[in-house]
Amino acid sequence: MPQGLQIWGDVKLRADAVIGVEVKGNVTSTDKIIVTEGTVIAGAVEGSDVWIQGEAHGGVAGRGQVRIGPKAKVKVGCRAKALRIDPGAEFRGELQVG
Repeated sequence: MPQGLQIWGDVKLRADAVIGVEVKGNVTSTDKIIVTEGTVIAGAVEGSDVWIQGEAHGGVAGRGQVRIGPKAKVKVGCRAKALRIDPGAEFRGELQVG
C-alpha cells in the first residue's frame, strides 16, 4: 500500500487520473482512471475507462472498458461495456457486461 497520503471522503475528477493513494470513499471521473498496484479504494471506482491494478472494495463501473490487472482485487461487482480480467486477479461479486 502506498505510504503517506490518505483521502477520507469521495473524490470527483474531470480528467484522466492515476490514483496512488488510499481513498476511504468513492472515486469518480468523467475520464479514465488507473488505480495503481498497492492502492486501496474503500469505495466504488467509476470512470469512462477503468484499470484496477490495486484494490477496489466498493465495485467498479466503466462506461467503456474495465481492466482488472493480475494482482488486483475487486469486491462487490463490476459494470462495463467491455471487461478484461487478467489471470491472477481476484474478483468477487456481480458482473454486468455489455
